[in-house]
Amino acid sequence: KATPKMSTESLKKISKLPKKEPSTNIRRLANKVIYELNIPGVKSMEDISITSLENSIEVKALAGNKAYSKLIPINLPITNYELSDGKLTLELDANN
Repeated sequence: KATPKMSTESLKKISKLPKKEPSTNIRRLANKVIYELNIPGVKSMEDISITSLENSIEVKALAGNKAYSKLIPINLPITNYELSDGKLTLELDANN
């Protein structure tokens, strides 16, 4: 599943806004890690950018005139993601 990318226009808007780090919740299951980020006000996946970096995952989200930014220091492949009720859930494959 390809990770969502924001439009260039949204990324420019985010760069001008003060960034807030969202609260997170991490759960480890047998073969996966579930990472939940609370990003209230984010309406759709089009307002979210998930970028896999060398040793981490960068998440940026746009909620009206607020911006969220989180650097997750985990180097695992993203197998699934979902946005519901202001909560972004990332499913990471822990079969290493």
